[in-house]
Amino acid sequence: MGDVIGTKVAIPGASGAGIIRYVGQIQGKIGTFAGVELLGTLATTRGKNSGSVDGIQYFQVEIPKSGLFLPYERLKSVNPILANTGLSSKAPLTPANNRTYQNVRNSMINENLAKSEDLTIKYESEIAELQRALREKEKRLENFNNQREEWRAAMDELVAVQQEGIQVYEDRIEELENENKVQQEKLDNANASVTAANSKIKELEQTIENLLSEKVNDVQISDTRKEIEKLKHELESRPRLADLEELQNSLDELESIYQERLNEKDAIITKLQVERDHLSHELYSTPVVQQSTADDSPQELPIYKAAKPTDPSQGKNDWCGLCERDGHSSINCPYENDIF
Repeated sequence: MGDVIGTKVAIPGASGAGIIRYVGQIQGKIGTFAGVELLGTLATTRGKNSGSVDGIQYFQVEIPKSGLFLPYERLKSVNPILANTGLSSKAPLTPANNRTYQNVRNSMINENLAKSEDLTIKYESEIAELQRALREKEKRLENFNNQREEWRAAMDELVAVQQEGIQVYEDRIEELENENKVQQEKLDNANASVTAANSKIKELEQTIENLLSEKVNDVQISDTRKEIEKLKHELESRPRLADLEELQNSLDELESIYQERLNEKDAIITKLQVERDHLSHELYSTPVVQQSTADDSPQELPIYKAAKPTDPSQGKNDWCGLCERDGHSSINCPYENDIF
């Protein structure tokens, strides 16, 4: 008979699989049963126990409620690999046949104990951390309760002060309302007096207007005539347009004459400069005669000639072309009689 403990088998009536953990009799049951640890999702949907029946532990499982007991013959019917084991359904497995199962069971128990110790250490550490956090929260809660009591006491005091202040404000508001009523009555009486006074003023104004209408008309006519005479006098004293045009023509003519003379002067200056250059050339080209007399005439310095003729009116806003002075224009030249 082969060893079937630890064999992966198909589960009858389900699409999942499991591992055989026990084969033998169950107390209170008739026949041979196989204890299977279900795998995958089948462990949660078909699992019935954790390897124990009526308080007797037959095998161990890693996931709680993932164990299942079913008749060994039924399990063998869907697993051909178990058909040649020759296991009798009337007798349990012998100790020799169960030696491997005991070894696996002991190994699993030791492994579970090691995991349990690790989990115990982990849980103890977490419990200590949670206790520390709990103490901190209790301390913070106590501080919060103290602050809440202080805040409540302060609020009670503030409410008492506020109630007292509200009463004072209500008394003051009532006093001001009474004063407002008195002032409103005085204001109504004053408005009535003002209305009567305005009516009286309008009557007096109408009377005055009727009395002065005739005199005002005479005075207005006289003033209007005086104003007309004044305007006529001012109109006659103003220069006529023809006189202004004649004056402008004279100014234009003077400007033209000045420009012609200016051009003539520029031509003369240019001519003199040419002659000066010619004489200077002849002077330098003629040999110098040495004289021994003591009354030698001093030599004259050459005339400076600018590289470019300059305009005397350049950079000046008010420049008079008639007198060649700045500070006024040629139309308002005060030296006009001196030039022409």
